[in-house]
Amino acid sequence: MKAKLKERLDVFADAVIAIIITIMVMSLPLDIHNGVVDYPQLFKSIGIYLVSFCFIANLWYQHALVFNEAETVANRVIVFDLILLFLMSLMPAFTRLMTTVTNSDNVMLYGGLSLLISFIFSWISRTIIQAKYTDKATMTQIYKTIFGSTVWNSWVIYIVIIGLGYFFPEIALGFYLFIPLWSFFSHTREQEEFQQIDQMEAQDQQKFLALPAPQKRAFRRLIRTFQIEQRQSGHDRDKQHAAWIKFSEQAKTEFNISDGALAKWMKINGNGNRNNNRNHQEHQENRDDHQQAHQNKQ
Repeated sequence: MKAKLKERLDVFADAVIAIIITIMVMSLPLDIHNGVVDYPQLFKSIGIYLVSFCFIANLWYQHALVFNEAETVANRVIVFDLILLFLMSLMPAFTRLMTTVTNSDNVMLYGGLSLLISFIFSWISRTIIQAKYTDKATMTQIYKTIFGSTVWNSWVIYIVIIGLGYFFPEIALGFYLFIPLWSFFSHTREQEEFQQIDQMEAQDQQKFLALPAPQKRAFRRLIRTFQIEQRQSGHDRDKQHAAWIKFSEQAKTEFNISDGALAKWMKINGNGNRNNNRNHQEHQENRDDHQQAHQNKQ
């Protein structure tokens, strides 16, 4: 029953978000005086619509990712999700308000609504993850570690931009576009990292949590560097092997994470799975050959 309710809530949310975007674009003002279109106002309105579109589209993407993690949803999550959709449905009105009169009051109101939506959505996300990992408190801590900084940074940025909007509303409006774009790319990367850490053994997850905050950030940067090198290497097995050796050696030296843990961890990478496992096996074989040769010399 609850699984079906969750599916219906997903469909309802998708429909509401699609309608919101449609209303926003249909509400764009078209000023025509004596057969002449006011193009500056038109392009300004399109720019404001772009800000709202990116905000709504990013929320839809993150909403889909979060609800994909849940098989069922609690009643309180349903209530807050409906509140979230209600607040999102106000975006066309606030967008229209800004396209009509771009003053400090309207820009600050728009920022306040965006901040409130962001706050409620972060609560929904955290609640769903905590429910999924009821028996794995470690993953809840990891979720806070990975996503917490992005959430707090976005709230701080919103507050700063709202303050800026009081003095420079049009400049603040431009900065509103930055947050959903930054959040989209950050969340995509962090979601991938979170799923990868979920594949690790419990003791390795504890090692990750035990790292000081600067080392956690350094470890995550190391992962992103490896992923970039893997993509750039294409189907070149030599480059993939070299990237894996560099990654595994650095992870072991700096963060005390074993090759085996990394090999299990990177299984989530789909097509890269076989290459990573093969690289791990080849690296182990080379290390064993080297040790055997050293023993023979002795």
